[in-house]
Amino acid sequence: MQQISHLFSAPLICFLFGLILTFFTNRFRFKDFFLRALTILILFEIGFKGGAPLVDSLLGSAQIFARLLGFLICWGFIQPFLSFYLLSSFTKVDKATCAAISASFGSISVMTMIAAFSFLEQIQVQYDPAIFAILAIMEIPAIFSGLFLAKWYCKDDSFDVNSTSFKKIIWESIMNKVMIALIGGLILGSILSYFHISIFNKYALLSFKPLLCLFLFEMGRIVSSQRTQLKVFSFSLICFGLYMPLLGAAAGLFFSHILNLNVGDTTLITVLLASASYIAVPVAMKIALPTAKEAVYLPLSLGIAFPFNVLIGIPLYYTLAHQFV
Repeated sequence: MQQISHLFSAPLICFLFGLILTFFTNRFRFKDFFLRALTILILFEIGFKGGAPLVDSLLGSAQIFARLLGFLICWGFIQPFLSFYLLSSFTKVDKATCAAISASFGSISVMTMIAAFSFLEQIQVQYDPAIFAILAIMEIPAIFSGLFLAKWYCKDDSFDVNSTSFKKIIWESIMNKVMIALIGGLILGSILSYFHISIFNKYALLSFKPLLCLFLFEMGRIVSSQRTQLKVFSFSLICFGLYMPLLGAAAGLFFSHILNLNVGDTTLITVLLASASYIAVPVAMKIALPTAKEAVYLPLSLGIAFPFNVLIGIPLYYTLAHQFV
């Protein structure tokens, strides 16, 4: 019951409300300016919340943290390319949407990680709280790879690779407003934590969930308003939403075994690499890849990968972690 309750958190209820409401009326639509500001704020706060744990980790076991982060960042860059190859080879999804899906599955799900933390606490298994610091950082490599894939492979007016040099692709990916919001939030959160300035942390934590609820309500509305596009959810695409988390989990188990992590940390790292983002990356892709279909990449991670990981994946990964420790 503890695991099932995470499916009915306030943000997900808002997503379902927006999804159902749009079947009856499409009047509740956010202005573009408001939605753009909302998405940037969410990205900034995700980075901001990861700043304090990052400082604590660097001041403590910096060497272990650096090795673990190095492994995870490398996989964060690699997994979107693997996802893009599988999607391009076995589905008929357009390139821009393939890039958005690849970025989602190369990134992490904060809500899935919260479910994993709760699962370990319920069965009283110890874990390193410094892993929370990795959450904000792990959004970055996947978004970078997703933007790179889109700029390199997409042939529409927004991504004319014939007139764009390799260096310009990298520069535009790094300097994208999405990346700036994430990194800026992470830097500010780290600085305030280092100097023990906590007044902003309280307001950031209070505002994050309402903003997230508003964002997911709008995402639900968008998915419902574009429901005719759901015909692209072929059997192969649904299968991707199930086997890609398992491939990420296998990588997490492998990295954890190399680093000799305990059962709790191994479980969290495995969940982290198995999860797919339905918060930060959809926000990023909505701004950076307007031609990508939200009605495909959002429900694929939120409607397939997320419930699979929460209901089946977390207990499975915990069981497998015992075999690798």
